[in-house]
Amino acid sequence: MNGASERRPGRHLPLACSLSGPELAERRGELEEIFNGCLRIDELDDGYEFLFPGSAEWTTGLTEFVVFERGCCPFFVFEPEAGPIRLRVRGPEGVKGIVAEMFAGRTG
Repeated sequence: MNGASERRPGRHLPLACSLSGPELAERRGELEEIFNGCLRIDELDDGYEFLFPGSAEWTTGLTEFVVFERGCCPFFVFEPEAGPIRLRVRGPEGVKGIVAEMFAGRTG
């Protein structure tokens, strides 16, 4: 692994969401709403990069998304960039499959 990957937070955390079944089902619906606005998805070696509009509304919504996800899935590493917003979701081995499953049909 390269040095950046070794320093990336989350690489030693278990790949498990802390939400219960009903909570997870509700969250999947919320994620569907959020990611309906995604303009483009690019595959990375260890995750995906999602491109969103750069408006204040999107900045607020994606910040709330990241804060929530850090609480239930601390193994994700989020790397937002401003305008248009690029949101990289990365992590240790296995994270890419979890992201692909979360967004089946969108990540290819």
